[in-house]
Amino acid sequence: MDPSAVWRDRQHRWRIEAYRAPDLRFAIYATSGPTESVPLWLFGMSALARWLMTHAISLDDLEVD
Repeated sequence: MDPSAVWRDRQHRWRIEAYRAPDLRFAIYATSGPTESVPLWLFGMSALARWLMTHAISLDDLEVD
């Protein structure tokens, strides 16, 4: 399953992938150099909004990957 959208934060510490299947899901990867973590799965926009707030990431800090 390919993501429908992919974003990174400006410091390139996080990669966020959006999937539509059958609900809206987000996979969050912590990135450190050439390695990545296993995905943290969030279900729905409200879960993503809470995650962004707890990590102090605004929508302006995200760039399309």
